[in-house]
Amino acid sequence: MAEVTAKLALPTPRAERLAVQVARLLGLTVSAFGTLVLAGWRLDIPALIQPLPEFGPMQPNAALGIVLAGLGLFCFTVQMLRPVGRVLGFAVVVLGLITLSQDIFGWEFGIDGALLRESATAPVATRIPPGIAVSFLLFGLALFSARDGKFASGLSQFLAVLMLAQVLIMLAGHAYGVATAYYPFPFTAMSLYGAIATFLLALGLLLATPDYGVAGAILEQSPAGEMLRRLLPGILVLPLVIGWFAHQAEVQTYYDSAATLALFAVASIVVLAAFAWTTIGAVRRADRDRNEALVELRGQREWLSTTLGSIGDGVIATDPNGSVLILNKVAEDMTGWTLAEARGRPIWEVFRVIDETSRKPVDDPALKALRDRSTTRLEAGALLKARDGREIPVEDSGAPILGSDGSLAGAVLIFRDVTERRRAAERQTMLVGELNHRVKNALAIVQSLVQASLRQATTKPAQAMAQTLSERLHALHRAHDLLLQSQWSGASLKAMVERELEPYQRDDGQRITIKGPDVLLPPQCTSIMAMTLHELATNAVKYGALSQSDGELAVNWKMGRGGRLLLTWDERATILNPKRVSGFGMQLIDKGIRHNLGGETKVDFRTTGLYVELNVPLDQSQEARARQTPATAQAS
Repeated sequence: MAEVTAKLALPTPRAERLAVQVARLLGLTVSAFGTLVLAGWRLDIPALIQPLPEFGPMQPNAALGIVLAGLGLFCFTVQMLRPVGRVLGFAVVVLGLITLSQDIFGWEFGIDGALLRESATAPVATRIPPGIAVSFLLFGLALFSARDGKFASGLSQFLAVLMLAQVLIMLAGHAYGVATAYYPFPFTAMSLYGAIATFLLALGLLLATPDYGVAGAILEQSPAGEMLRRLLPGILVLPLVIGWFAHQAEVQTYYDSAATLALFAVASIVVLAAFAWTTIGAVRRADRDRNEALVELRGQREWLSTTLGSIGDGVIATDPNGSVLILNKVAEDMTGWTLAEARGRPIWEVFRVIDETSRKPVDDPALKALRDRSTTRLEAGALLKARDGREIPVEDSGAPILGSDGSLAGAVLIFRDVTERRRAAERQTMLVGELNHRVKNALAIVQSLVQASLRQATTKPAQAMAQTLSERLHALHRAHDLLLQSQWSGASLKAMVERELEPYQRDDGQRITIKGPDVLLPPQCTSIMAMTLHELATNAVKYGALSQSDGELAVNWKMGRGGRLLLTWDERATILNPKRVSGFGMQLIDKGIRHNLGGETKVDFRTTGLYVELNVPLDQSQEARARQTPATAQAS
């Protein structure tokens, strides 16, 4: 069995998709901020460069950096553009290093001069504060290492959290009066656009990886995730608010520094404890719901296990990647694998199927169902190779397991051992062959007796009778051949009519038309219908349309309501006085079709030729009971 080269992934949860979309929007927003600042420098619009006097202006090279960082974040959220995002992240790192080198060593690379024009009203371009340069370094390294192995992804999350901490420290320092332009680290100055951009970039990078890390823990649909979502606002906001009040108390000389620190510590403990207490109810409800779900799940598993154990066929269920999840007892016995041994293994290792003739592996229906998302079946002649070397003829089918939202949850494979069915079919074939042999022998013996009688007949009536009997035996023999071809499941009406009329088809003679669907006659109808058609053909050759050079014969049939066969025999020729024949053929139509088959007949000797209608029920069981009931009542 060829291995699957690509794994089938489960669909992304809605919360994760929304998080990635928000990260994409944040990247575009940051790029827009940087573009506005560059436009302010180029168009001489001071309001775009420095919206608030409390915060310094954003320099041109800083604006270029956040434009590149925003575009890098956007590209990172698109799978095909992720390499471009990493390149932009590396460019942001380089820009951050250049900016720091200008600040530390006084080097001048001329970036600002290339990005702005001289203006009398715009703020003077100076060196970038170290805060935004450090933000460039942190974000560029975080973007470059995101989703690049376990260690690199963890480093990326750590750097993004550092960026958030940098912004919080700057904002807290500003709120608490730390407003020095170049205060020692970590209270580094930063423009308003720089602070907003750093915060949005860090938040966007965390949201861009919602399946692990900080965003994964927050978005997790579990009691832990719910508790974290409830506590997170208090953890982030309450200490800042309490610290601000403590700072104001110290500024107003209500308390000294030691007292305000003590009050801050105790207030933080009390408020955070109260905030945590409010989440206990939610956690308890979540835990109760989880226990109820576990009880229900346990009951469903027991019901599923009982159901699978009661199924007489082998059942194997897989996950979307084709790994085995469930085997029932029948599947264990047939494959030779126990559930504990097979769980987690690829389906093609546990369920190995080969073609009986070519001995080549057969495409597994479960894997095909996963690929095509449709029900599939194995063709006849498949052998299951069990773990112990046994080869078991099987029939199986695979179907995908789809969730309520249409997502692919796995596949189920159902298979059965057809060894006994094959043996029964072989015995039936042998019995049918024996029956055919004996019937043919009986017909051959009768045919031989008739031929012997024909040779010994001295009078013309005796010879004619023997010839007629021989032809009728040939008709029975042809009907038997049709039954033999279908293993006594029935005979083709079309083939029967064509074989009966084939001797009378001539290119330059009578025109015979045969029209109707290929109806399968039940075995109990075959002999009588064959003899009826033979008698009608013989009568047409002797007295009817087939006895005239310009004669025409049309044999048409169709299926009517209730599974009834409607057949018409219509002869047309220049016969002025058609002969009314009431011999064996007409008696066969009357007694055979009416009484034996429960059908209806209509015989009309028209001036243009014989016209016969046969209405025969192909379901003989109901018609026979319906015919016997009035006959029994009349006899009594």
